[in-house]
Amino acid sequence: MAYSTIAVANTILELAEKKNIKISPMKMQKLIYYAQAWYYYLNNEPLIDEHFSRWQYGPVIPSLYHELKYYGANDITSKIVNFEFGYDDGVVVEPIIKDKLIGRHLDKILEVYGSYSAQELSNMTHQEGTAWALKGADGSVITLDEMKRETV
Repeated sequence: MAYSTIAVANTILELAEKKNIKISPMKMQKLIYYAQAWYYYLNNEPLIDEHFSRWQYGPVIPSLYHELKYYGANDITSKIVNFEFGYDDGVVVEPIIKDKLIGRHLDKILEVYGSYSAQELSNMTHQEGTAWALKGADGSVITLDEMKRETV
């Protein structure tokens, strides 16, 4: 089952707060990129329900970019919320993942990649042989199979 990108981002923010790891929008993009790549490599199914595109600073989920762009290069200070409409009113929801296996996977991603800066993670995604480097910043979608080959 693939999760929403926002739920994964909020779960990462929650785990990072416990580890005192600061996360900027660009760093979040790269952490989710590695979470998706490793999850697909290990389970042969996607973690998130969206694709990454090849942008100038590496792999980016466009919808997440637009959710977080107001932070600029600053750290994200709160979880992403959705407003869901009901029959009579609306409610603000913070999507988050409760599945403990997914939580452990994301915790491991933070353990491995959390100490890197956003720029270091971006540089890692630009290295020769990476899924991003196959076509550079052409805006095209990075396929799951391209990501899987990168993690081998």
